Amino acid sequence: MRGWERNAANLSASLSFYGPVEMRGGVKLITSPVTYSVFNIALLTDPVSDLEGEMERRIRIADAHYAARQRQWSFWVCEDFLAARTARRVLKIFENAGLVCIAESPGMETEEMTAQRRELPQLEYRRVADRTTRSDFSRLVSQCFHIPVAISQRIYESDEPWHAPLEIWLGYFDGYAVTSTAVIEAAGALGIYSVATLPVWRGRGMGEAIMRHAVADMRERGVRGPLILQSSPAGIDLYRRLGFRRTTRYFVFATT
Repeated sequence: MRGWERNAANLSASLSFYGPVEMRGGVKLITSPVTYSVFNIALLTDPVSDLEGEMERRIRIADAHYAARQRQWSFWVCEDFLAARTARRVLKIFENAGLVCIAESPGMETEEMTAQRRELPQLEYRRVADRTTRSDFSRLVSQCFHIPVAISQRIYESDEPWHAPLEIWLGYFDGYAVTSTAVIEAAGALGIYSVATLPVWRGRGMGEAIMRHAVADMRERGVRGPLILQSSPAGIDLYRRLGFRRTTRYFVFATT
């Protein structure tokens, strides 16, 4: 499996955390219990040719699915699924369909993180596994990713998503949850997601510390394969220092 294929397949597995999955006409549809667009997710399941109207057809499938459920929604597109002409036109195609590009993120990979080069903070690590840690994670996500509190609580403090294989860790400093990461084994890779640190604690190595802890825990349990992630603009310098290199690129389009 090529690097971009691993990245896309692992991402797809991780996003299944947010709700039931349906497959229709080359599109994977994940429907969450909230109307918030970034939790109702359409993904490509196979390449999009340059056949006239093919990308538009898949957008219509997603639009009809979420309209029937009265959901705002988003379409996460890995550029390597797109044939050359479609890739050149993708921004315009989604604009014409009424969706706006809210994020452009590199997919990245490394066999292992580089050796630790600085002293990292001493944190208490807790796996999200009960009402208290779910509440702490919900609060942290709401603050770090600017998600309304009620939406974050509905997603992360209910029972439904926690049956998925995604594992989420929190790092506590002086008894307060200040940083998080999630990990999942899928598609022959170990994916890293939801790397977040409360704004006042950033720049102190919190994110690196919890990433290293979560990966080490998975390795100790026998999980092998490269590490993959999708980077935000804020995280890319850290990930490059840790040895990650770009293998693909994603666009996230959302309804307004």
